[in-house]
Amino acid sequence: MNNELSFAESRLNQLTEQLLSETSVTGDVVFFAAEDAIGISGATWRFEDEDHCILKECGFKFMLMELLDVLIKDRANEGHSDTLHGIVRLHASSPLIDWLTAEQAENHRSAN
Repeated sequence: MNNELSFAESRLNQLTEQLLSETSVTGDVVFFAAEDAIGISGATWRFEDEDHCILKECGFKFMLMELLDVLIKDRANEGHSDTLHGIVRLHASSPLIDWLTAEQAENHRSAN
């Protein structure tokens, strides 16, 4: 296993350091790719109201959606067409991304 961060992990870390370094937010974003894998088709944000407001006000929501769009296109071009959906977890503003199948992502979305 490669100990270096993947491109996705690296970019996600950069984004959270840039926009969330002064705050602590916890929650999940379950995201879905368009059927044609041209980009993101939607996301379900699961955060407390206060955290959700912080994410909106600092521009994190918009920037994360843009980043996920790029990452999905990248994965599709690399041939990872079965795992273009996923979940971004923030715990005290520390990010983690898991790539999932459409069924797994739907299960995560409907879990809460």
